[in-house]
Amino acid sequence: MREIASGLRCPVCQNLSVADSSSEMAREMRALIVDQLRAGKRPEEIRDYFVSKYGQWILLSPPPRGVGLVVWIVPTLGAAAGLGGAVWLLRRWSRRKTAPLPPPDEAVLARIREAVQAGDSLADLTPEEARQVEALRELQFDYRAGKLSTRDYEELRALYESRAAAALADARRQRREAEALGPVAAPAAPAPPGAAPRGWRWAAAALFLVGFGAALGYFLPQSVRARGDGSPTGDFLTGTREEAARAEAPDLPVLLQRGRQAMDAGEWDRAIGFFRRALEVDPDEPTAHASLGFILHRAGHSDRALKSFERALARDPTSPPALWGKGLVLYESLGKTAEAIRTWETLLAQEISKEDRDHVLSILADARQRLAARPGPATRSPR
Repeated sequence: MREIASGLRCPVCQNLSVADSSSEMAREMRALIVDQLRAGKRPEEIRDYFVSKYGQWILLSPPPRGVGLVVWIVPTLGAAAGLGGAVWLLRRWSRRKTAPLPPPDEAVLARIREAVQAGDSLADLTPEEARQVEALRELQFDYRAGKLSTRDYEELRALYESRAAAALADARRQRREAEALGPVAAPAAPAPPGAAPRGWRWAAAALFLVGFGAALGYFLPQSVRARGDGSPTGDFLTGTREEAARAEAPDLPVLLQRGRQAMDAGEWDRAIGFFRRALEVDPDEPTAHASLGFILHRAGHSDRALKSFERALARDPTSPPALWGKGLVLYESLGKTAEAIRTWETLLAQEISKEDRDHVLSILADARQRLAARPGPATRSPR
């Protein structure tokens, strides 16, 4: 029961699960879950039952369709893309690191070794070439200090000398080509391979993100909004369809009728949605306020229920539903029996059916009996 209730939204609190809510409706839903489990129903069947009553909104986890599908797919796609990108970068880095260097020119190699042994710097070396020569000097110093074995020293020295020779040969080749072309026609240094395509890729990715954000900002507010049945979502992005009646002008009597039908069927969330839409048409409509008061009273929110009944009576002081509901709240929840009796006496002065009148008289008799059984105020004994 706890596992199923943790995945259902409380129709009254809405920000809590049925398992965590303390409202009367949540307690009834938990009891219903237990009854259905004892009857042999599977958890999936119980969830489907609540979805049939309240819609997909009752599920705290989004269903895998519409915009809810994004929640299930995007993390997987993001993880796969990140893993693929990491593998691609590692393979590219390994290929670049293991690319064989061309065999160095003996004359260039001899000059580098001479510069390393002499401790002088070459005037025509670029910063990269000078860095390689300096690395060779440090390597030689570590070897002489006993920090490197002969084998390691020979391998590292061969690698550094090859890099320095390649850098020096490349610099000389570019200088000869520039001198051959002349000072006017000397071309600019060539861009590294792949620089331009990489720039275009970043620009395309940025444009895609901007476009995706703009589209999401436009369509998502259009889809996440209240539907006619009280559910807070209702467009194509959410996997649900809007009612055709929403496009039409709201009809107050129809909204009240549908709200009462939803209440009779125990579909409290849909009933709340219809009554709230009725209050959008007429903010002081007494029937809507009284009906919301009954739902709030049933959910255990006595103070809010009493305010709803009082708002209904402010518009229609003789409203039978509001008088009956206010008396119930005063009598059952707040313990104000005397006020409840006066409220029901006002109700009996209205035109109500014989069945309702008999019911009011019955509970009124119980209230008067309870009031009479209370001990009166203590009296002072005579001296």
